[in-house]
Amino acid sequence: MGFQVTRKLAIRSILSIAVVGVALAGCTSKEPGDATAGTTTTTTTKASPTSTTSSSPSGSNALADFDPCAELNAVAAQFSLSRIENQGKQHCGARWGQTTTSVGIKAFPELGISEATGGAQARISDTTIAGRKAKRIEAGLTETSCLVAVEVTAKSRVDFVGAATSSAQESCDAVTQLAEAVAPKLPK
Repeated sequence: MGFQVTRKLAIRSILSIAVVGVALAGCTSKEPGDATAGTTTTTTTKASPTSTTSSSPSGSNALADFDPCAELNAVAAQFSLSRIENQGKQHCGARWGQTTTSVGIKAFPELGISEATGGAQARISDTTIAGRKAKRIEAGLTETSCLVAVEVTAKSRVDFVGAATSSAQESCDAVTQLAEAVAPKLPK
C-alpha cells in the first residue's frame, strides 16, 4: 500500500512538472514588429586549437548546443537525481532525491525572462542566479509549483521548473539549487 501511494505521488509530481513546462511555454507572448538594429549581423571569431571561444549570439543561436538532459546528468550525483528523461525539444525532467519533487530544465531560445509568466495566484519576483538576471515564479500554475527563469540573452532564457506534493517552498528550494549549479554553464 505504501509503495502504491508513493508511486502515485511521484506520478503526480512528474505530471505536474510536464504541465508546468507546457503551460509556461504557452503563457508567453511575442509582439510582432519588435525589430532591433543589428539582429541580422554575423559575428565571426577566430578560435585557436587549444582554446574555446564564446561569442554572444542572439535568439535561437545562443542555446543551439544546450542539452538540458546532459546538464541534469552532470549534477545528478550532487542532487541525487533519478529518472532523468527527455521530455521534448530542449526539455528534460528528473526526480529530486528521495522526495516526491520533480524538477526540469527547459530552454527557450526565442523568449526572454520578461516573457516568463504565471497564473493569477503566482508570486513573481526578480532575482539573480549565478550573476545572471532571473525571475522566480512561485505557485505559477499550482500551489506547489515553482519556476526560476534565467536570462541567457535579452531574447532567450532557460527555465528551471519544479513541482512538489508538499509546498511551493520545497519546489522553489530544489529549482533554485539546480539553477545555481547549472547557470554558470549556460552560454554567454
